[in-house]
Amino acid sequence: MTQFETSQYAKLLANNEGQSREIKRLQVEAKQMRLAFRDLDLYCGQLEAENAQLKARLERYEMFETALDPWRF
Repeated sequence: MTQFETSQYAKLLANNEGQSREIKRLQVEAKQMRLAFRDLDLYCGQLEAENAQLKARLERYEMFETALDPWRF
């Protein structure tokens, strides 16, 4: 192998190593994003459940308020 070919081969190896590190970094980042989205999904579910409870409480309050209307002055 000539010195030029050796130099080109070394550059390719270095480039491949750099790309491998970048791929691993992106894989870790993707995993972190998936976990973050899962956490957000769980939080949204909790908020939806809390919203449903609050709506039910509001409906009960409005029914109670409506029931008291005839006795208001």
